[in-house]
Amino acid sequence: SLTGPALPNPSSRVSRFEADARGAVEYLQAEFPDELHGVDIGFQTVPSGLGESDLPLLYSVDRAARTIIMFRMPIQRSRGLHVNDDEHRRYFVEHCVYRAVCEYLGREPWELLPGRFDHY
Repeated sequence: SLTGPALPNPSSRVSRFEADARGAVEYLQAEFPDELHGVDIGFQTVPSGLGESDLPLLYSVDRAARTIIMFRMPIQRSRGLHVNDDEHRRYFVEHCVYRAVCEYLGREPWELLPGRFDHY
């Protein structure tokens, strides 16, 4: 490793997850500034059992506290990708962020981002 043992690995699972998820969060916050103003979207390693969610192993939504928590380990260890490569793993992380935000806002993905899912 060029970084040496004292520096964190820039391509570690944690940093890769945070970069991918943060990119999706920033995009959605830019697209929906009024709806997501003051909503804290954070990351946690494993589910805590707090909040509510349609997919409690992947994320937690707490409307009263205005928070969305994404669970890194279950998302990264999910199976079922039709192609298991970096690009599709990134797509799945982004998909989980979209699902969590849609659930928080009470909207469907095609309502949130019109035209984005037309090819399905």
